Amino acid sequence: MKLALVLALVAAPMIGQQMPQMPNFKAPPGHTVKVESVTTRYDFSKFNREITMNLDAFIWAPSEVPKGYKETKTVKPATKAATSLWNSWETVLPAFGAPERKIAQAYTGADGGVIMYIKWGKPLPQDARKAICRVLYKADEKPAGKDTNDEILVTDDWVIVWSFPKPLSKLKEAHQKRTFDNIGRQAEAWMKANPEKAKKYQQAPGK
Repeated sequence: MKLALVLALVAAPMIGQQMPQMPNFKAPPGHTVKVESVTTRYDFSKFNREITMNLDAFIWAPSEVPKGYKETKTVKPATKAATSLWNSWETVLPAFGAPERKIAQAYTGADGGVIMYIKWGKPLPQDARKAICRVLYKADEKPAGKDTNDEILVTDDWVIVWSFPKPLSKLKEAHQKRTFDNIGRQAEAWMKANPEKAKKYQQAPGK
């Protein structure tokens, strides 16, 4: 029985990870229940764009890629929508303008896919995430509780698109975990560097 049990929620600007307890499955008489795998899902929809981050810190170094995956120069996103964004973002979403930088890390293998990094030289439109979601999902936001081929992280001037034929790809999960951890570190550094701005996000201690 394959289980997808863990949801990691990136809540802006504080980074919180929710890890529900493993359900207590009771097998029928004469049967046993075996947990074969646990999948962690990451949700970046609540990221606060006021937190500025360095895109280069999110790009996988060759030594960080899990074993068993080979990088390829062939960039083939999992969906037509993601492909159209990669080929000509400014045509699909003119309000964004042409990106100043595009990088793709594509990997072969059963869990392979494409991670796209797109950066602009100016702040993105205020409704940037909604606009991208309309292209990828035909909705203002990713459908709740649905595993999709494409997922996104939207900051103030750059975007990451994970485009994988297998929505529950272990390779995608590994990169998203790295991204999640990196956001936590960079958000903490941002708050220390911007104490006045950070005050509105800091919770008062409980009485």
